[in-house]
Amino acid sequence: MEILKSLPYFDPANLTFSKVWIDILIVSILFYYFYITLRKTRGFQLLILIGAFLVLGSLASYFELELLDWLMTSVKPALVFLAIVLLQPELRRAFGDISKSPFSRIFNIKPVYELDPIVDAIKTMSETKTGSIIVISKDLSLKNFIEESVQLDAIISTSLLLTIFKKNSALHDGAVIIEQNRIASASTYLPMSDRLGTSTMGARHRSALGLSEETDAVVIITSEETGEISVCKDGEMIHPIKSFELKTLVLKLLSAKNKDSSEINTGRFSIRKKE
Repeated sequence: MEILKSLPYFDPANLTFSKVWIDILIVSILFYYFYITLRKTRGFQLLILIGAFLVLGSLASYFELELLDWLMTSVKPALVFLAIVLLQPELRRAFGDISKSPFSRIFNIKPVYELDPIVDAIKTMSETKTGSIIVISKDLSLKNFIEESVQLDAIISTSLLLTIFKKNSALHDGAVIIEQNRIASASTYLPMSDRLGTSTMGARHRSALGLSEETDAVVIITSEETGEISVCKDGEMIHPIKSFELKTLVLKLLSAKNKDSSEINTGRFSIRKKE
């Protein structure tokens, strides 16, 4: 601080004024960020309830309502614990979004993808000719699709994926979305692409290609007719893929910069150029 005071044009009063505005700006950004994260979730209603309790407690203290003030003071620690427990999915999502923000790239924070359970499930479904679509989100959030499907927020596991896509199960139609290293949703319906023309590929492949045209997600498909594995990224499809090659390919696609996936060399597989 003494060094700063020795600098020309340094005014401690102005510095204090600036610090106040910086403080207000940071707090405002934090409140806005949590608001847009929680506004469409059950957590938003819980926060409103907690806020109402805090306001009530302040009013009780101001007007010296001793009994109500004692009650609000006793309830406050329980409210904090309740918020942490009930807001776990929302807090996990919020911190996951931070890892995808431009600020995280400054510190070179790279997302971790739990691919082994996914690859094992795909291999089994390929062998049993079980139709499936598994979407792995990258930088762009798939929140709009997740909110319109069956939300799960579950740990990624091979058994759960196999259960979801088991024929005649309630959730086998549609796609599973993997976001922030969690199974975010199942039975998700995706936009279909018309680029396959008269191809014999069905609705699953058209849906996978359609989503890859609109987002940067990696979409893995197993065919119900042939058991073959396909992968879509940036509006292009790699087909067919051997199960032992799948993990390496998906990792390359997830680590590649957006719109650069056409440059990926995967041995005998390469993403086809758009016509």
